[in-house]
This record gives sequence, C-alpha cells and structure tokens, in this order.
Amino acid sequence: MLVGPHNAEDVLSAVIERILLRGRSLSSLDSPRPYLFKAVLNEGRNHLRRSKHRVPWPRDEVDIPLLRPDVVDAVRSLPERQRAAVYLTYWRDLPVREVAELMGCRPGTVKRYLHLSRVRLKEKLEP
Repeated sequence: MLVGPHNAEDVLSAVIERILLRGRSLSSLDSPRPYLFKAVLNEGRNHLRRSKHRVPWPRDEVDIPLLRPDVVDAVRSLPERQRAAVYLTYWRDLPVREVAELMGCRPGTVKRYLHLSRVRLKEKLEP
C-alpha cells in the first residue's frame, strides 16, 4: 500500500536480505511478525525518500470487494487521502493509529478524513 504494487517485492526483498546479512532468522526473534511489519514499513518509507516521489493512493488497481456498484463508485470519487483512509479503515480493518502511521499523519487527521468521507458519501448515496 505504501510503495505501490510495482515496488512491493523490492522492498520486501531488501528487508529479508538485510535480516539474513545480519546473521539472523525470523525464527530467532521473540516477535517476528511485528518486527517484519515494522521493518517493511521503514524500508517502504526509505524507498519513498530515495525515489523522491509519492505513489498514488489506491485507485482502480486495488481489489475492492464488489458491494453495490454505486457505493464503489462513490468511494472511488473521494479525494485520494479520504479514499485511502476509508479503504484502510473499513476494508482493511486497520485501527486509526495504524492508518495514521501508514499515511504519515496524525490519528486526528485520519478521523477528520473519515468524517469528511462519510459526509460526502452520505450526500452521494442518499436520495
């Protein structure tokens, strides 16, 4: 989500390579899952800094479960940051704090995006 589908494998490969070069294995860690998630997040941020461009937030390439077509269209019409907050919070079921971390903002900002999204979706979807 952070670096886009074209760079995700490179980011993950860089993390695994770094772990192996340090002589570690994931099984030797007390909590490998959180360690790996944090390492991938940090490498993704480093990748964005190195590339000096921002990857667009989810658009048509994201597999959104087909609900009602009008709902999907309404969500896709939201501004990018609002759409990302909605996708990560409601479709990926991530907590607001984690969404804020992924988006590079504060939890209050994510809550604001969600509020604005709900208002906009209500206007579009209610007759």
